[in-house]
Amino acid sequence: MLGVILRRLLQLIPVLLGIVTIVFFLQRLIPGNPADAVLGVDAALSAKEEWLAKYGFDKPIADQYVAFLGQLLRGDFGRTFANYTPVFEVIRPRLIETAKLAFTAFSFSVLFATFIGLVSAARAGKLADKAAAVVSVLAISAPSFIIGPVLMWVFSVKLDWFPLMGNDTALSYVLPAFTLGAAMAALTSRMVRGGLVDVLSEDYIRTARSKGLAPWKVLTKHALRNAFLPALTILGMQLGVLLSGAVITEQIFSWPGLGTLTVEAVQTREYNLVSGCVLVMATIYVVCNFVVDLLYRVLDPRVRVG
Repeated sequence: MLGVILRRLLQLIPVLLGIVTIVFFLQRLIPGNPADAVLGVDAALSAKEEWLAKYGFDKPIADQYVAFLGQLLRGDFGRTFANYTPVFEVIRPRLIETAKLAFTAFSFSVLFATFIGLVSAARAGKLADKAAAVVSVLAISAPSFIIGPVLMWVFSVKLDWFPLMGNDTALSYVLPAFTLGAAMAALTSRMVRGGLVDVLSEDYIRTARSKGLAPWKVLTKHALRNAFLPALTILGMQLGVLLSGAVITEQIFSWPGLGTLTVEAVQTREYNLVSGCVLVMATIYVVCNFVVDLLYRVLDPRVRVG
């Protein structure tokens, strides 16, 4: 098992390196340069050239890339151009806010998906199952930039139940968490339902029923663990997406998270900040997938080898 873990960890390195390399070169392809964003487009050419030289932007792109990699290997994300603040100090509070929202959305998704999956499997082919299928398709199909504004208009503007924007109170989490987790909950509930329907035809389930166990006990105690395995992969991948910053949802609700920070950094040509944000997002995503892979091996003995 230790060998598998080490091998998987080594496989993460080229993935992260590839991501930060792509981001590095894509930033240089964007029209304009950080000197314009910091000093203003009307600043003197000599001032811009001096600023670019100060941060090494006057060097060949290959030299800039080597310096960039060396900086990352030292664990240094660099500093922002505008106020020379360490990049990670800027990222940390935004990452915490994204984590709070992500875990709220994730918790909602898991609870909702498990409940709806159980109900759908128990009433397979009946009205409750068909209604759940329709709602799930709508939730999966509707993008967050549709769900978010609709929820804001109904529950914030018309009913005034929840704050319209910001993260000042506990109620502020409800609408963005629902928006962020709706598609994940719908997709996971269908996978749980499908897994349960398959598992319920197994011999050990018939044995449990023959012992006189209550139907809900058979579902929750005997069937759910094995039925949840296919959904585990989806949950792990989606947790990575949620934690790495749902840009659209954060923009809609003015949530001061990592996604909003990334957009702001791109707009202001904060190259170091963009690279730091993307690297943090990518690391979270691949680590979540790594953890899911390990959990799969623990929960399902059939994939423990290799």
